Amino acid sequence: MKNYLEKRRFLVKLIYQIGRLERGAFKPINFDIKEKIYQSQLTSFALRKFFQEQGDIARVVLIYPVSLLLNKNAQFFEGITEEFKEIITKLLNDQTELTKYLSNPRFYFKKHPHSKEADDFIVIHSIGQYEGVNFSATLGELVLEIFIDMFSRYQNEPFSELYLDISSGHNIYVSALLEAGRLFLTFYKLQNFHLQNEHLKVYITFSDPILQPYDRTFKIHEEFPLEVKVFFSYPERPFEYSLKQGYMKFAGELAKGNRKIKKYLNDLFAYGQFFYSAIKNNTPLVLYTWVYHSEKDVYKGIQILIDLLKNNLIQTYQKTPKLNFDLFRKAFLMLALYKGIIKVLKTYEITKKEEVSISELEEKCAEESKSFYKYFGLVQNRNYFSQEIKNNFERNKDKFEKEYKLLKEYIGGEGEDFNPRNFLAHCGFERNCVYVRKTCEEVLIKYKEDSLKKIEKILMEY
Repeated sequence: MKNYLEKRRFLVKLIYQIGRLERGAFKPINFDIKEKIYQSQLTSFALRKFFQEQGDIARVVLIYPVSLLLNKNAQFFEGITEEFKEIITKLLNDQTELTKYLSNPRFYFKKHPHSKEADDFIVIHSIGQYEGVNFSATLGELVLEIFIDMFSRYQNEPFSELYLDISSGHNIYVSALLEAGRLFLTFYKLQNFHLQNEHLKVYITFSDPILQPYDRTFKIHEEFPLEVKVFFSYPERPFEYSLKQGYMKFAGELAKGNRKIKKYLNDLFAYGQFFYSAIKNNTPLVLYTWVYHSEKDVYKGIQILIDLLKNNLIQTYQKTPKLNFDLFRKAFLMLALYKGIIKVLKTYEITKKEEVSISELEEKCAEESKSFYKYFGLVQNRNYFSQEIKNNFERNKDKFEKEYKLLKEYIGGEGEDFNPRNFLAHCGFERNCVYVRKTCEEVLIKYKEDSLKKIEKILMEY
């Protein structure tokens, strides 16, 4: 599937709302949006109509907690068909039918009157006891269910604005919707450091309290922005300081015995940490020495996480395996951050080379208007790196020869052994591990081959 997170233009406004099944839920109500009146059964339907009149594409996705249909009073509600009432009655009185429902509730929710007017709907797990049936999901699992739906819809049809309509629903499900929106916005921003102006916007929308009398007009408030601050920080430390084993323990908790998935995820998490550390610690020569994954590889990792979630959650809608929310949250955000790094490096054409010129390093890392560090908020890195370039290379340019020699042969004061502290203190230009040579026009550098494992360990640790 094409990864639409790459698209720079967005077309759609997407609205989520918790589904309803209570007295009065099917009675048209007058809603006021910016002094225009819309009559509809749900606030999200009115909001969609408002956006469509503005010339936008707008879609409504309803979120139904699976417990919603277990309502013995539904037979007395106006506005629903006899067929739908019979379905609900059968669920409450026929254990076989209830078992079928809890294994695949989507079929039943297609009969819900609001499903026919919505663009789509999803069914999520529930928390609590309803009509004698206990539901035992966690809030984190509800958040993840909604989050992966947002991701999938964005992949298929990118939206520029996401609206979280909290006008209906129990506070458990409203909280899950808000947290899913927050997680998705964070996930999005981490992938898009390189976008300066075009960013997804997320809004919380709600109506005035809908209380009797219902024949009046209720105002919809549709532009309360949900904000998240994204920091350049890796969510999880490695268990071991190596690319091969760094995140095997973490990935194993996700993969649950699948060795192939465990290894694949470990590689993504470990290389993400490694390139993150290289940027954070201001060692850009590393970025030209190791090969990073393709965006397609990272997307595959994200899809693996989604499949792991779905396979665990859809076995039954009555209970869940109590998935570790923080584990999955960190996994998604690590892959998002790695992908964001890859995008910036690709934009700057920073990729593995046999050797790299000082002039290229200066242009892409040190020049104020061009440095890639600006995307990560690491402005001080640029100045410090510029000083290290001057101290190590510009001042000694006349000494360098045509053949490669270690930097320590031109600059004294360094011990014979590789020093991790010096590596970090001097932007990766530890004199025992950097080869340097000069052509007519350029000073070229590269790392000593037998120093690479040591560099890997340092950056995985710090």
